Amino acid sequence: MTTRIKRRVCVLGSTGSVGKNTLEIVRQQPDRFEIVGLACGSSVDLLLAQIEEFGPPFVSLGSSKLAGELREKVPSGVEIFSGFMGHRDLVEQCRADVVMASMSGTHGLLATLQAIRQNVSVLGIANKEILVMAGAYINEALEGSQTKLVPVDSEHSAIFQSLMGNSRAEVSKIILTASGGPFRNLDKLSFSKITKAQALQHPNWVMGSKITIDSATMMNKGLEYIEAIRLFQLKPDQIEIVVHPQSIIHSMVEYQDHSVMAQLGLSDMRIPISLALAYPDRLAIELGQKIDFASIAQLSFERPDFERFPCLALAIEAQKMGDQGPVILNASNEVAVAAFLNDQISFVEIPQLIENALQYFADRKAISLDSVLVLDEEVRSWSNQMVDNSLNSEWGNKYHELVN
Repeated sequence: MTTRIKRRVCVLGSTGSVGKNTLEIVRQQPDRFEIVGLACGSSVDLLLAQIEEFGPPFVSLGSSKLAGELREKVPSGVEIFSGFMGHRDLVEQCRADVVMASMSGTHGLLATLQAIRQNVSVLGIANKEILVMAGAYINEALEGSQTKLVPVDSEHSAIFQSLMGNSRAEVSKIILTASGGPFRNLDKLSFSKITKAQALQHPNWVMGSKITIDSATMMNKGLEYIEAIRLFQLKPDQIEIVVHPQSIIHSMVEYQDHSVMAQLGLSDMRIPISLALAYPDRLAIELGQKIDFASIAQLSFERPDFERFPCLALAIEAQKMGDQGPVILNASNEVAVAAFLNDQISFVEIPQLIENALQYFADRKAISLDSVLVLDEEVRSWSNQMVDNSLNSEWGNKYHELVN
C-alpha cells in the first residue's frame, strides 16, 4: 500500500469565510493536508485559535502592532510576519504545495505573485479583486511558472470544470450565472430605502459581508465578468451573464458545436475549495446534505437588469477603459462597500461613488504593477474623501442621523 504524502497548505485569509471553509476541509482530511502557513488581517483571537488547532510554523498579520500582540501568546517556534511584505515573506518561507489566496481586497497580491514565482503546485484563487486589478501581471507570472491556478469562486470553478478535457479554441462563449441577490424583484423606487441588514441577507449563499454586499449590488458579477476575461483568456463578447435565481447551475461553457457543458451543485463553497486543495483529484467531503433533483421545481433564467443594478454596467464599461478601468472600479467599490457597511452612505450611493471615480481617474494609465498599486491607493484616498464630503453635506447629515 502506497503512503500518500501530505500536501502542505498555506491559507491567505484564514479567518475569512473561504479561509474557515478551507480549514474545515483540512480538518476532515488530516491524512491529506498539513497547514504550514496562516495569514489574516486583524482577527487575532480567531487566528490564535487556528494556530492552536493546526500548529503552523509560520503566520502573518496585517499590522506589526497586532503581530506583536500575537507573539506574546503563541508557542515558541512559530515565526510571525506582518504587513503586505509579511504576507509575501510568509509564502516564501512556508514552502507550501498549495496556497489558498482568499484574502479580501488587494492585501494578498504580493503574496499571490510570490507563490507563482516559487512554483507552488496549486494556487487556489478565491480573491477576485487581485485578478481584476492585476490580472495581466498574474498571467504574465504564470507563463514562466509551473504553478497551476485553480479558481475557487463557484462560477469560475464551474467554468474551469466545464473546460476540463476540451480545447479552449473550441469555446464559443461562457455563460456566467448570477443569483440576482436579495433585491432581484425589488422595485427600483425602493432601492433608496435598502438597509444594511436587508443587503446582508443573501437568498442562497452564506459569505463574508463584503462579497454579500457586492452580490446585492451585482458588482460581484461585474468583477467576475472581468475576472473571467483574465482567467480564461477570452474576448469580452464571449461572456454572457444570465440571472439564475436557484443557484444550482454555477456556470456553463458553450462550444462551437452548440454543446453546453455545465457544473451543478449545492450552494456551498466547500465544493470548489476541495477541488483546489486536491487538484487534479476530487475529495470525498462531508457537507451534511446532497442535491435532490426530484425536489427542484424548476431551473429558471433571465437577463440582468442593468438599469436597476448599475454596478454591473459600470464593471463592463470599466473593462473597456483599459487596464486602469478595473483598478479604479475595484478600489472605489471597496471604499463604497465599507462606507455602506459603516452606515456612512446609502445603498444607491455605492454605484454613484464608483461612477464618479471612473470619470475622475479616466485619463490615468496603469502600465506597470507599480503604477497599478499607486493608482489603487490614490483612488482609495479620493473615494474616502468623497465619503467624508457626503457625510458633511446636508443630505449626508440627515442620512447619518437616520441610520444611527
